[in-house]
Amino acid sequence: MLEYRYLEALAAVVEQEGFERAGDYLHITQSAVTQRIRQLEELAGQILLIRSQPPVPTEAGLLLLEHFRKVRVLEQEFEARSSLTASKQKPVITLAVNADSLATWFSAVVGRYFSLARGNLDIKSADQDVTHEMMVDGIAMGCISSISTAFRGCRKNLLGNMVYRFVSTRSFAERYFSDGVDEKSYNEAPKLNFNKDDQLLENWAGQFFKNCNSYENSHFMPSSELFPVMVRKGSVCGMLPDEQFNEFKEDYDLVDLSMDKPVSTPLYWHRWSIPSEELDIITEIIMEEAKKALIM
Repeated sequence: MLEYRYLEALAAVVEQEGFERAGDYLHITQSAVTQRIRQLEELAGQILLIRSQPPVPTEAGLLLLEHFRKVRVLEQEFEARSSLTASKQKPVITLAVNADSLATWFSAVVGRYFSLARGNLDIKSADQDVTHEMMVDGIAMGCISSISTAFRGCRKNLLGNMVYRFVSTRSFAERYFSDGVDEKSYNEAPKLNFNKDDQLLENWAGQFFKNCNSYENSHFMPSSELFPVMVRKGSVCGMLPDEQFNEFKEDYDLVDLSMDKPVSTPLYWHRWSIPSEELDIITEIIMEEAKKALIM
């Protein structure tokens, strides 16, 4: 049987990104944290933490962290509802959500969950192709991802498809695409990507052009909220989800350059397979709001 306080120390070091901060968080000395990690590694019979800056869990350490975080949220739910303990700490629900969903339909999910005031949400933002990494690492209890394969110890639901269009302002299109979008004009036009994990422009252009590099002559803006604002400036073209395109096309004088072939990205909801009332609640809300916003 592993000591809960040892696991708590391991989680604190990783989450607080250091032994000293972990000690402050747990209200114990740094040497006490070090001793608990050492004792946990002796019990496990292997190294659980790489002493880098910040400390990084090994594969075995990640398994223990995943176990601890699952136990912790169940414990928090129990304490929040039970009359057997004086603690009324709300459970913390950590989610990894793709940035475009956060900037559009997911705000309705958050608003509905906040109105219930049952737990505290801790939302991590990333590209839909990498949010699953937080699930694999045991950081997030649930994620919205483009990955269709169910993860170990998790349940999966298809939410629907987010549709993206290649767009620019009308003045930009007249300047760079006066004869239409072809391989040469596409490669020469200044483009906007979210980051270097963003595959949307590459996926769209790949439908038409053999030799395109969507990261060449590209700016990077890791903010879905600022994406339409930057396109509005008339200096770049890029991909916008339908919800943003329809919201801003009149005010920003945007034009659809997708040539009747927008890109559809399927989104999936993954969650831990534990008997958590809070995860059940957030799952129900996500499924209902996705049904309104996404295309099946």
